Amino acid sequence: MIASRLALLVCAVGLVAAAPAQRAAPARPSPVPEASADTLRYSIAAGQTLIVGLPPRVGSASATYEIVDAPALSWLVDRSFMWRTLSEERGAHLVHLGRRVDGAEPEEVVLLVEVTP
Repeated sequence: MIASRLALLVCAVGLVAAAPAQRAAPARPSPVPEASADTLRYSIAAGQTLIVGLPPRVGSASATYEIVDAPALSWLVDRSFMWRTLSEERGAHLVHLGRRVDGAEPEEVVLLVEVTP
């Protein structure tokens, strides 16, 4: 019984020694996502709250906003967009908003937010 366990242990050690070493892939910075022409750019430290005042007018027309796609812990109140970032959220993030000008069909507005360490 001891001999079989010893043989098994020697075999396992041999397999571990013969296995190729695995290396972790080098960390690559996150790519900056594609953004549209109507992109507003912001930078904030991770864990902080971003507050953005959106323009009340486009030209002479009034504008209203709605969230299309946004991260967790973000919200829109009237024309104020707020996002409480988490300490682990780093890199470039896109926030997609819809903007209606004088009741017309919504057009896309993008917030490109760079969350830094």
